[in-house]
Amino acid sequence: MSRTSVLVGALVLLAMIGGLLALRPTLERLVSPGPLRPAHAKIEARCGACHYSFTPSAENGKCKACHAGVANDVRTRTGFHGRTPAAAKQQCRACHLEHQGAVQFAANLKGTGFDHGKTDFPIHGKHRGVACANCHKSGMKFRAAPAACVACHVKDDVHQTRFGKNCASCHSESGWKIIHKFDHAATGFQLVGAHQTTACADCHVANRFAGTPKQCVACHLADDVHKGRNGTDCASCHTPLSWKGALFDHGRTRFPLVGQHRAVPCTACHGARNERLRPPMQCAACHRKDDVHKGVNGSNCATCHSPASWKGAFFDHNKATRFPLLGAHKRVRCATCHVKPVHSFKPSRECAGCHVRQDPHQGKLGRNCAACHTQDRWRPAPGFHHAATRFPLTGAHSRVACADCHRNMQFRAAGVTCASCHADIAHKGRFGTPARCETCHTTARWTGARFNHDRTGFSLTGRHARLACNSCHTRPAATARLPVGCYGCHKADDHHEGRFGTKCETCHVGGDSFKTVRVPANARRHPDFDGRHLR
Repeated sequence: MSRTSVLVGALVLLAMIGGLLALRPTLERLVSPGPLRPAHAKIEARCGACHYSFTPSAENGKCKACHAGVANDVRTRTGFHGRTPAAAKQQCRACHLEHQGAVQFAANLKGTGFDHGKTDFPIHGKHRGVACANCHKSGMKFRAAPAACVACHVKDDVHQTRFGKNCASCHSESGWKIIHKFDHAATGFQLVGAHQTTACADCHVANRFAGTPKQCVACHLADDVHKGRNGTDCASCHTPLSWKGALFDHGRTRFPLVGQHRAVPCTACHGARNERLRPPMQCAACHRKDDVHKGVNGSNCATCHSPASWKGAFFDHNKATRFPLLGAHKRVRCATCHVKPVHSFKPSRECAGCHVRQDPHQGKLGRNCAACHTQDRWRPAPGFHHAATRFPLTGAHSRVACADCHRNMQFRAAGVTCASCHADIAHKGRFGTPARCETCHTTARWTGARFNHDRTGFSLTGRHARLACNSCHTRPAATARLPVGCYGCHKADDHHEGRFGTKCETCHVGGDSFKTVRVPANARRHPDFDGRHLR
Protein backbone atom coordinates (compact mmCIF):
# COMPACT_ATOMS: atom_id res chain seq x y z
CA MET A 1 0.00 0.00 0.00
CA SER A 2 1.29 3.43 -0.96
CA ARG A 3 2.00 6.15 1.53
CA THR A 4 -0.78 8.26 0.07
CA SER A 5 -3.38 5.64 0.69
CA VAL A 6 -2.27 5.20 4.30
CA LEU A 7 -2.51 8.89 4.95
CA VAL A 8 -5.99 9.06 3.48
CA GLY A 9 -7.13 6.20 5.66
CA ALA A 10 -5.83 7.92 8.78
CA LEU A 11 -7.65 11.11 7.95
CA VAL A 12 -10.87 9.24 7.46
CA LEU A 13 -10.44 7.52 10.85
CA LEU A 14 -9.82 10.80 12.58
CA ALA A 15 -12.92 12.23 11.05
CA MET A 16 -14.93 9.34 12.31
CA ILE A 17 -13.56 9.72 15.85
CA GLY A 18 -14.26 13.41 15.85
CA GLY A 19 -17.79 12.73 14.79
CA LEU A 20 -18.25 10.31 17.63
CA LEU A 21 -16.86 12.79 20.14
CA ALA A 22 -19.27 15.38 18.90
CA LEU A 23 -22.07 12.93 19.46
CA ARG A 24 -20.81 11.93 23.04
CA PRO A 25 -23.27 14.06 25.06
CA THR A 26 -26.09 12.79 22.95
CA LEU A 27 -24.89 9.24 23.36
CA GLU A 28 -24.42 9.60 27.14
CA ARG A 29 -27.91 11.02 27.56
CA LEU A 30 -29.22 8.11 25.55
CA VAL A 31 -27.62 5.65 28.03
CA SER A 32 -28.59 7.64 31.31
CA PRO A 33 -29.97 5.21 33.93
CA GLY A 34 -32.60 7.68 35.15
CA PRO A 35 -33.42 11.17 36.35
CA LEU A 36 -31.26 12.92 38.96
CA ARG A 37 -32.33 13.89 42.46
CA PRO A 38 -34.08 17.22 42.75
CA ALA A 39 -30.95 18.87 44.13
CA HIS A 40 -29.06 18.00 40.92
CA ALA A 41 -31.97 18.49 38.52
CA LYS A 42 -30.51 21.77 37.24
CA ILE A 43 -27.54 19.94 35.73
CA GLU A 44 -29.63 17.16 34.26
CA ALA A 45 -28.50 18.07 30.71
CA ARG A 46 -24.84 18.58 31.63
CA CYS A 47 -23.42 15.13 32.24
CA GLY A 48 -19.92 16.53 32.14
CA ALA A 49 -20.57 18.45 35.32
CA CYS A 50 -20.21 15.20 37.21
CA HIS A 51 -18.86 12.60 34.76
CA TYR A 52 -15.64 12.09 32.83
CA SER A 53 -16.22 10.09 29.65
CA PHE A 54 -14.90 6.62 30.13
CA THR A 55 -12.96 7.79 33.28
CA PRO A 56 -15.25 7.22 36.28
CA SER A 57 -12.36 7.19 38.78
CA ALA A 58 -11.79 10.90 38.25
CA GLU A 59 -15.35 11.87 39.10
CA ASN A 60 -14.59 12.43 42.86
CA GLY A 61 -12.77 15.62 41.90
CA LYS A 62 -15.87 17.04 40.27
CA CYS A 63 -17.96 16.19 43.39
CA LYS A 64 -15.50 17.97 45.68
CA ALA A 65 -15.35 20.93 43.30
CA CYS A 66 -19.05 21.54 43.86
CA HIS A 67 -19.20 20.36 47.48
CA ALA A 68 -16.32 22.42 48.83
CA GLY A 69 -17.47 22.01 52.42
CA VAL A 70 -17.30 18.23 52.18
CA ALA A 71 -13.92 18.50 50.47
CA ASN A 72 -12.67 20.62 53.37
CA ASP A 73 -13.98 18.08 55.91
CA VAL A 74 -12.08 15.29 54.16
CA ARG A 75 -8.94 17.39 54.05
CA THR A 76 -9.14 18.46 57.74
CA ARG A 77 -10.55 15.13 58.89
CA THR A 78 -13.56 16.74 60.52
CA GLY A 79 -17.26 16.13 60.13
CA PHE A 80 -18.75 12.89 58.99
CA HIS A 81 -16.72 12.63 55.75
CA GLY A 82 -13.47 13.57 57.49
CA ARG A 83 -13.98 11.10 60.35
CA THR A 84 -14.96 8.23 58.01
CA PRO A 85 -11.77 6.72 56.54
CA ALA A 86 -13.61 5.23 53.54
CA ALA A 87 -14.82 8.67 52.42
CA ALA A 88 -11.29 9.69 51.46
CA LYS A 89 -10.64 6.57 49.40
CA GLN A 90 -13.79 5.28 47.75
CA GLN A 91 -15.97 6.88 45.11
CA CYS A 92 -18.67 9.27 46.24
CA ARG A 93 -21.22 7.33 44.23
CA ALA A 94 -20.56 4.28 46.44
CA CYS A 95 -22.79 6.00 49.01
CA HIS A 96 -24.48 8.83 47.11
CA LEU A 97 -26.74 7.21 44.53
CA GLU A 98 -28.08 9.30 41.63
CA HIS A 99 -30.36 8.83 38.66
CA GLN A 100 -32.93 7.33 41.04
CA GLY A 101 -35.23 10.31 41.03
CA ALA A 102 -36.79 11.88 44.12
CA VAL A 103 -37.73 8.59 45.76
CA GLN A 104 -34.22 7.59 46.74
CA PHE A 105 -32.59 9.25 49.79
CA ALA A 106 -28.98 10.04 49.16
CA ALA A 107 -26.36 7.82 50.78
CA ASN A 108 -29.00 5.65 52.42
CA LEU A 109 -28.81 7.94 55.48
CA LYS A 110 -32.41 7.34 56.27
CA GLY A 111 -33.43 5.64 59.53
CA THR A 112 -31.69 4.86 62.84
CA GLY A 113 -28.73 2.96 61.46
CA PHE A 114 -26.54 6.03 61.07
CA ASP A 115 -23.54 6.15 63.37
CA HIS A 116 -23.63 9.71 64.73
CA GLY A 117 -20.43 9.00 66.64
CA LYS A 118 -18.52 9.50 63.36
CA THR A 119 -19.59 13.12 63.25
CA ASP A 120 -18.43 16.18 65.18
CA PHE A 121 -21.46 15.80 67.45
CA PRO A 122 -21.66 12.33 69.07
CA ILE A 123 -25.06 11.71 70.61
CA HIS A 124 -25.28 10.87 74.35
CA GLY A 125 -27.86 10.97 77.11
CA LYS A 126 -31.17 12.57 76.30
CA HIS A 127 -30.04 13.37 72.73
CA ARG A 128 -30.41 9.69 71.83
CA GLY A 129 -34.18 9.93 71.93
CA VAL A 130 -34.45 13.15 69.91
CA ALA A 131 -35.81 12.84 66.35
CA CYS A 132 -33.34 13.70 63.56
CA ALA A 133 -35.69 16.34 62.13
CA ASN A 134 -35.54 18.29 65.39
CA CYS A 135 -31.94 19.27 64.64
CA HIS A 136 -31.68 18.62 60.86
CA LYS A 137 -34.34 21.02 59.61
CA SER A 138 -35.96 20.59 56.21
CA GLY A 139 -33.94 22.16 53.40
CA MET A 140 -30.80 22.28 55.55
CA LYS A 141 -27.76 20.24 54.78
CA PHE A 142 -27.05 17.61 57.42
CA ARG A 143 -23.55 18.92 58.01
CA ALA A 144 -24.96 22.40 58.53
CA ALA A 145 -26.90 21.42 61.68
CA PRO A 146 -25.67 23.62 64.59
CA ALA A 147 -23.72 22.00 67.42
CA ALA A 148 -24.12 24.79 69.99
CA CYS A 149 -26.58 24.04 72.83
CA VAL A 150 -28.19 27.45 72.58
CA ALA A 151 -29.25 26.77 69.00
CA CYS A 152 -31.81 24.27 70.29
CA HIS A 153 -32.17 25.28 73.94
CA VAL A 154 -32.51 29.02 73.65
CA LYS A 155 -36.06 28.76 74.99
CA ASP A 156 -34.84 26.67 77.96
CA ASP A 157 -32.17 29.19 78.95
CA VAL A 158 -33.55 30.70 82.14
CA HIS A 159 -30.40 32.81 82.34
CA GLN A 160 -31.36 34.53 79.07
CA THR A 161 -27.78 34.18 77.76
CA ARG A 162 -26.35 36.15 80.70
CA PHE A 163 -23.95 33.25 81.20
CA GLY A 164 -23.07 33.09 77.52
CA LYS A 165 -23.84 30.38 75.03
CA ASN A 166 -21.66 27.60 76.47
CA CYS A 167 -24.50 25.75 78.21
CA ALA A 168 -22.32 22.62 78.50
CA SER A 169 -20.21 24.35 81.15
CA CYS A 170 -23.04 23.59 83.62
CA HIS A 171 -25.64 21.42 81.92
CA SER A 172 -25.13 17.88 80.69
CA GLU A 173 -26.75 15.64 78.13
CA SER A 174 -28.14 13.49 80.94
CA GLY A 175 -30.85 16.09 81.42
CA TRP A 176 -31.24 19.79 80.93
CA LYS A 177 -32.24 20.30 84.55
CA ILE A 178 -29.31 18.27 85.86
CA ILE A 179 -26.55 20.74 86.65
CA HIS A 180 -23.28 19.30 87.87
CA LYS A 181 -20.43 20.69 85.91
CA PHE A 182 -20.42 24.25 87.21
CA ASP A 183 -17.50 24.91 89.55
CA HIS A 184 -19.06 27.24 92.08
CA ALA A 185 -15.70 27.58 93.82
CA ALA A 186 -14.59 29.70 90.88
CA THR A 187 -17.06 32.38 92.03
CA GLY A 188 -15.34 32.77 95.40
CA PHE A 189 -18.19 31.00 97.25
CA GLN A 190 -17.58 27.25 97.40
CA LEU A 191 -20.68 25.16 97.99
CA VAL A 192 -20.26 22.78 100.93
CA GLY A 193 -22.64 20.96 103.26
CA ALA A 194 -26.32 21.75 102.81
CA HIS A 195 -25.46 24.46 100.25
CA GLN A 196 -24.71 21.68 97.77
CA THR A 197 -28.36 20.61 97.67
CA THR A 198 -29.82 24.11 97.74
CA ALA A 199 -31.62 25.16 94.56
CA CYS A 200 -29.81 27.87 92.59
CA ALA A 201 -32.92 30.05 92.61
CA ASP A 202 -32.93 30.13 96.43
CA CYS A 203 -29.85 32.37 96.34
CA HIS A 204 -30.00 33.69 92.79
CA VAL A 205 -33.45 35.25 92.99
CA ALA A 206 -34.88 36.40 89.65
CA ASN A 207 -31.83 34.87 87.95
CA ARG A 208 -29.54 37.43 89.51
CA PHE A 209 -26.04 36.02 89.55
CA ALA A 210 -23.60 38.86 89.41
CA GLY A 211 -23.45 40.64 92.73
CA THR A 212 -25.12 37.87 94.73
CA PRO A 213 -24.27 38.56 98.42
CA LYS A 214 -22.07 36.03 100.21
CA GLN A 215 -22.92 36.93 103.81
CA CYS A 216 -24.96 34.34 105.73
CA VAL A 217 -27.40 36.92 106.99
CA ALA A 218 -28.36 37.82 103.42
CA CYS A 219 -30.19 34.49 103.12
CA HIS A 220 -30.66 33.49 106.79
CA LEU A 221 -31.99 36.71 108.26
CA ALA A 222 -35.36 35.06 108.85
CA ASP A 223 -33.62 32.14 110.60
CA ASP A 224 -31.75 34.37 113.07
CA VAL A 225 -33.41 33.57 116.40
CA HIS A 226 -30.99 36.02 118.03
CA LYS A 227 -32.63 38.91 116.15
CA GLY A 228 -29.26 40.40 115.33
CA ARG A 229 -28.07 40.57 118.94
CA ASN A 230 -25.06 38.38 118.12
CA GLY A 231 -24.11 40.38 115.05
CA THR A 232 -24.05 39.26 111.42
CA ASP A 233 -21.15 36.78 111.59
CA CYS A 234 -23.38 33.70 111.59
CA ALA A 235 -20.42 31.49 110.59
CA SER A 236 -18.91 31.94 114.06
CA CYS A 237 -21.49 29.45 115.35
CA HIS A 238 -23.37 27.96 112.40
CA THR A 239 -21.88 25.76 109.69
CA PRO A 240 -23.00 24.92 106.14
CA LEU A 241 -23.75 21.36 107.30
CA SER A 242 -26.95 22.49 109.00
CA TRP A 243 -28.36 25.78 110.17
CA LYS A 244 -29.70 24.10 113.27
CA GLY A 245 -27.33 22.64 115.84
CA ALA A 246 -25.07 25.68 115.81
CA LEU A 247 -21.50 24.92 116.78
CA PHE A 248 -19.84 27.71 118.70
CA ASP A 249 -16.24 27.31 119.79
CA HIS A 250 -16.82 28.00 123.45
CA GLY A 251 -13.14 27.35 124.03
CA ARG A 252 -12.47 30.87 122.85
CA THR A 253 -14.32 32.19 125.87
CA ARG A 254 -13.31 32.14 129.53
CA PHE A 255 -15.61 29.16 130.07
CA PRO A 256 -14.62 26.21 127.83
CA LEU A 257 -17.34 23.57 127.60
CA VAL A 258 -16.17 20.13 128.73
CA GLY A 259 -17.93 16.99 129.90
CA GLN A 260 -21.69 17.25 130.35
CA HIS A 261 -21.59 20.99 129.61
CA ARG A 262 -21.18 20.14 125.92
CA ALA A 263 -24.69 18.65 125.77
CA VAL A 264 -26.41 21.49 127.61
CA PRO A 265 -28.55 23.69 125.30
CA CYS A 266 -27.31 27.25 124.90
CA THR A 267 -30.62 28.57 126.21
CA ALA A 268 -30.09 26.84 129.56
CA CYS A 269 -27.39 29.39 130.42
CA HIS A 270 -28.00 32.20 127.95
CA GLY A 271 -31.81 32.34 128.17
CA ALA A 272 -34.49 31.48 125.64
CA ARG A 273 -33.78 34.68 123.68
CA ASN A 274 -30.07 34.85 124.35
CA GLU A 275 -30.72 37.71 126.75
CA ARG A 276 -27.84 36.62 129.01
CA LEU A 277 -24.82 37.08 126.80
CA ARG A 278 -22.42 36.87 129.75
CA PRO A 279 -23.96 34.52 132.32
CA PRO A 280 -22.09 33.87 135.61
CA MET A 281 -19.39 31.21 135.50
CA GLN A 282 -19.64 29.99 139.11
CA CYS A 283 -21.04 26.47 139.50
CA ALA A 284 -23.45 27.56 142.19
CA ALA A 285 -25.13 29.97 139.76
CA CYS A 286 -26.64 27.01 137.87
CA HIS A 287 -26.33 24.16 140.37
CA ARG A 288 -27.65 25.77 143.53
CA LYS A 289 -30.66 23.43 143.44
CA ASP A 290 -28.34 20.45 143.06
CA ASP A 291 -26.27 21.36 146.14
CA VAL A 292 -27.14 18.66 148.68
CA HIS A 293 -24.77 20.35 151.13
CA LYS A 294 -27.09 23.38 151.27
CA GLY A 295 -24.14 25.72 150.99
CA VAL A 296 -22.30 24.50 154.08
CA ASN A 297 -19.32 23.50 151.92
CA GLY A 298 -19.11 26.88 150.24
CA SER A 299 -19.73 27.78 146.60
CA ASN A 300 -16.58 26.33 145.04
CA CYS A 301 -18.32 23.21 143.77
CA ALA A 302 -15.42 22.45 141.38
CA THR A 303 -13.35 21.39 144.40
CA CYS A 304 -15.22 18.08 144.43
CA HIS A 305 -17.52 18.00 141.40
CA SER A 306 -16.42 17.86 137.78
CA PRO A 307 -18.14 18.66 134.47
CA ALA A 308 -18.07 14.94 133.63
CA SER A 309 -21.01 14.37 136.00
CA TRP A 310 -22.57 16.29 138.87
CA LYS A 311 -23.15 13.07 140.75
CA GLY A 312 -20.25 10.97 141.90
CA ALA A 313 -18.23 13.92 143.16
CA PHE A 314 -14.50 13.35 143.15
CA PHE A 315 -12.19 15.22 145.50
CA ASP A 316 -8.47 14.50 145.28
CA HIS A 317 -7.98 14.01 149.00
CA ASN A 318 -4.41 12.83 148.46
CA LYS A 319 -3.19 16.06 146.88
CA ALA A 320 -5.44 18.65 148.48
CA THR A 321 -5.10 17.52 152.10
CA ARG A 322 -2.54 16.07 154.51
CA PHE A 323 -4.62 12.94 154.96
CA PRO A 324 -4.38 10.65 151.88
CA LEU A 325 -7.28 8.23 151.56
CA LEU A 326 -5.98 4.68 151.38
CA GLY A 327 -7.49 1.24 151.75
CA ALA A 328 -10.99 1.17 153.23
CA HIS A 329 -10.92 4.95 153.66
CA LYS A 330 -11.46 5.28 149.89
CA ARG A 331 -14.97 3.84 150.27
CA VAL A 332 -16.05 5.94 153.28
CA ARG A 333 -18.66 8.61 152.64
CA CYS A 334 -17.44 12.18 153.02
CA ALA A 335 -20.13 12.94 155.61
CA THR A 336 -18.84 10.15 157.86
CA CYS A 337 -15.79 12.24 158.79
CA HIS A 338 -16.89 15.71 157.74
CA VAL A 339 -19.80 16.01 160.12
CA LYS A 340 -19.62 19.82 159.93
CA PRO A 341 -18.95 22.33 157.13
CA VAL A 342 -15.54 21.73 155.60
CA HIS A 343 -14.56 25.39 155.63
CA SER A 344 -15.11 25.70 159.40
CA PHE A 345 -14.41 22.21 160.76
CA LYS A 346 -11.34 20.07 160.24
CA PRO A 347 -11.73 16.45 161.39
CA SER A 348 -8.92 14.86 163.37
CA ARG A 349 -6.27 13.00 161.43
CA GLU A 350 -5.68 10.55 164.31
CA CYS A 351 -7.31 7.14 164.15
CA ALA A 352 -8.86 7.62 167.57
CA GLY A 353 -10.60 10.70 166.27
CA CYS A 354 -13.04 8.50 164.34
CA HIS A 355 -12.45 5.01 165.78
CA VAL A 356 -12.63 5.67 169.52
CA ARG A 357 -15.91 3.78 169.75
CA GLN A 358 -14.38 0.86 167.88
CA ASP A 359 -11.36 0.64 170.19
CA PRO A 360 -11.79 -2.63 172.09
CA HIS A 361 -8.68 -1.74 174.12
CA GLN A 362 -10.54 1.19 175.67
CA GLY A 363 -7.54 3.44 175.17
CA LYS A 364 -5.21 1.31 177.26
CA LEU A 365 -2.83 0.90 174.33
CA GLY A 366 -2.73 4.60 173.59
CA ARG A 367 -4.01 6.53 170.57
CA ASN A 368 -1.56 5.21 168.00
CA CYS A 369 -3.94 2.68 166.47
CA ALA A 370 -1.77 2.52 163.32
CA ALA A 371 0.80 0.56 165.30
CA CYS A 372 -1.41 -2.50 164.89
CA HIS A 373 -4.29 -1.62 162.62
CA THR A 374 -4.08 -0.69 158.93
CA GLN A 375 -6.34 1.29 156.62
CA ASP A 376 -7.22 -1.82 154.64
CA ARG A 377 -9.42 -3.13 157.47
CA TRP A 378 -9.91 -2.45 161.17
CA ARG A 379 -10.28 -6.07 162.24
CA PRO A 380 -8.21 -8.09 162.78
CA ALA A 381 -5.18 -5.92 163.48
CA PRO A 382 -2.70 -7.20 160.88
CA GLY A 383 -0.11 -4.56 161.66
CA PHE A 384 0.85 -5.87 165.13
CA HIS A 385 3.72 -8.34 165.24
CA HIS A 386 3.78 -10.35 168.49
CA ALA A 387 7.32 -11.39 167.71
CA ALA A 388 8.37 -7.90 168.78
CA THR A 389 7.32 -8.77 172.36
CA ARG A 390 8.83 -11.17 174.87
CA PHE A 391 6.35 -13.82 173.82
CA PRO A 392 6.42 -14.68 170.05
CA LEU A 393 3.29 -16.52 168.92
CA THR A 394 4.00 -19.94 167.44
CA GLY A 395 1.95 -23.01 166.74
CA ALA A 396 -1.57 -22.96 168.19
CA HIS A 397 -0.83 -19.64 169.92
CA SER A 398 -0.95 -17.85 166.52
CA ARG A 399 -4.64 -18.80 166.24
CA VAL A 400 -5.73 -17.84 169.73
CA ALA A 401 -7.87 -14.73 170.15
CA CYS A 402 -6.08 -11.82 171.82
CA ALA A 403 -8.71 -11.64 174.57
CA ASP A 404 -8.00 -15.26 175.63
CA CYS A 405 -4.67 -14.14 177.04
CA HIS A 406 -5.17 -10.43 177.49
CA ARG A 407 -8.16 -10.55 179.77
CA ASN A 408 -9.78 -7.28 180.71
CA MET A 409 -7.67 -5.63 178.03
CA GLN A 410 -4.50 -6.11 180.05
CA PHE A 411 -1.59 -6.30 177.63
CA ARG A 412 1.64 -5.31 179.30
CA ALA A 413 0.65 -7.16 182.50
CA ALA A 414 -0.02 -10.43 180.74
CA GLY A 415 2.29 -13.22 181.89
CA VAL A 416 4.61 -15.02 179.56
CA THR A 417 4.73 -18.38 181.36
CA CYS A 418 2.53 -21.30 180.40
CA ALA A 419 1.00 -21.36 183.84
CA SER A 420 -0.36 -17.88 183.21
CA CYS A 421 -2.99 -19.39 180.92
CA HIS A 422 -2.66 -23.15 181.40
CA ALA A 423 -3.62 -24.20 184.93
CA ASP A 424 -1.81 -27.34 186.14
CA ILE A 425 -4.80 -29.59 186.46
CA ALA A 426 -3.33 -32.97 185.48
CA HIS A 427 -0.03 -32.84 187.41
CA LYS A 428 -1.24 -30.88 190.44
CA GLY A 429 2.09 -29.26 191.00
CA ARG A 430 4.11 -32.47 191.00
CA PHE A 431 6.48 -30.95 188.41
CA GLY A 432 7.09 -27.76 190.32
CA THR A 433 5.41 -24.48 191.00
CA PRO A 434 5.39 -22.66 188.74
CA ALA A 435 5.69 -25.64 186.47
CA ARG A 436 7.94 -25.52 183.45
CA CYS A 437 5.32 -26.86 181.05
CA GLU A 438 7.55 -26.29 178.01
CA THR A 439 9.75 -29.13 179.29
CA CYS A 440 7.15 -31.58 177.97
CA HIS A 441 4.50 -29.59 176.17
CA THR A 442 4.88 -27.63 172.86
CA THR A 443 2.91 -24.81 171.26
CA ALA A 444 1.85 -27.13 168.45
CA ARG A 445 -0.76 -28.65 170.83
CA TRP A 446 -1.26 -28.97 174.59
CA THR A 447 -2.21 -32.67 174.64
CA GLY A 448 0.21 -35.41 173.76
CA ALA A 449 3.15 -34.03 175.79
CA ARG A 450 6.53 -35.50 174.99
CA PHE A 451 9.41 -35.67 177.54
CA ASN A 452 12.82 -37.08 176.67
CA HIS A 453 13.26 -39.45 179.66
CA ASP A 454 16.65 -40.53 178.34
CA ARG A 455 18.13 -37.32 179.72
CA THR A 456 17.21 -38.44 183.31
CA GLY A 457 19.47 -41.50 183.28
CA PHE A 458 16.42 -43.80 183.27
CA SER A 459 15.33 -44.61 179.75
CA LEU A 460 11.75 -45.71 179.40
CA THR A 461 11.47 -49.00 177.52
CA GLY A 462 8.84 -51.65 177.16
CA ARG A 463 5.90 -51.17 179.51
CA HIS A 464 7.63 -48.26 181.21
CA ALA A 465 7.11 -46.23 177.98
CA ARG A 466 3.36 -46.71 178.25
CA LEU A 467 2.93 -45.78 181.92
CA ALA A 468 1.40 -42.50 182.94
CA CYS A 469 3.85 -40.07 184.47
CA ASN A 470 1.79 -39.99 187.65
CA SER A 471 2.29 -43.71 188.12
CA CYS A 472 5.84 -43.08 189.26
CA HIS A 473 5.92 -39.38 190.01
CA THR A 474 3.53 -39.31 192.92
CA ARG A 475 5.35 -36.40 194.53
CA PRO A 476 6.83 -33.20 193.09
CA ALA A 477 9.67 -34.13 190.82
CA ALA A 478 11.69 -31.07 191.79
CA THR A 479 11.88 -32.09 195.49
CA ALA A 480 11.37 -35.85 195.41
CA ARG A 481 13.65 -37.61 193.01
CA LEU A 482 12.71 -41.18 192.19
CA PRO A 483 15.15 -44.08 192.46
CA VAL A 484 16.36 -45.50 189.21
CA GLY A 485 16.56 -49.12 190.46
CA CYS A 486 13.66 -51.55 190.10
CA TYR A 487 13.43 -52.15 193.82
CA GLY A 488 12.55 -48.57 194.41
CA CYS A 489 9.12 -49.12 192.77
CA HIS A 490 8.71 -52.88 192.80
CA LYS A 491 9.57 -53.79 196.42
CA ALA A 492 5.98 -54.76 197.01
CA ASP A 493 6.13 -57.08 193.99
CA ASP A 494 9.21 -59.01 195.34
CA HIS A 495 7.84 -62.36 196.47
CA HIS A 496 11.44 -63.39 197.21
CA GLU A 497 11.27 -61.08 200.21
CA GLY A 498 14.75 -59.79 199.59
CA ARG A 499 16.47 -63.13 199.58
CA PHE A 500 17.96 -62.39 196.14
CA GLY A 501 18.90 -58.81 196.89
CA THR A 502 17.50 -55.63 195.26
CA LYS A 503 18.82 -56.02 191.72
CA CYS A 504 15.62 -57.34 190.20
CA GLU A 505 16.96 -56.77 186.67
CA THR A 506 19.30 -59.75 187.23
CA CYS A 507 16.39 -62.07 186.46
CA HIS A 508 13.46 -59.91 185.46
CA VAL A 509 13.38 -58.31 181.99
CA GLY A 510 13.48 -54.46 182.03
CA GLY A 511 10.23 -52.83 181.04
CA ASP A 512 8.63 -55.73 179.16
CA SER A 513 7.01 -57.58 182.08
CA PHE A 514 7.87 -58.10 185.76
CA LYS A 515 6.71 -61.70 185.48
CA THR A 516 9.08 -62.45 182.65
CA VAL A 517 12.19 -64.09 184.15
CA ARG A 518 15.58 -64.35 182.56
CA VAL A 519 17.80 -67.13 184.07
CA PRO A 520 21.33 -65.93 184.71
CA ALA A 521 24.14 -67.80 183.00
CA ASN A 522 25.78 -68.85 186.26
CA ALA A 523 22.51 -70.42 187.42
CA ARG A 524 22.37 -72.57 184.31
CA ARG A 525 25.72 -74.06 185.29
CA HIS A 526 24.38 -75.16 188.71
CA PRO A 527 24.49 -79.00 189.01
CA ASP A 528 20.95 -79.18 190.24
CA PHE A 529 19.50 -76.79 187.56
CA ASP A 530 17.06 -78.12 185.03
CA GLY A 531 14.08 -76.81 183.12
CA ARG A 532 11.65 -77.69 185.92
CA HIS A 533 13.00 -74.86 188.05
CA LEU A 534 11.65 -72.40 185.59
CA ARG A 535 8.15 -73.81 186.04
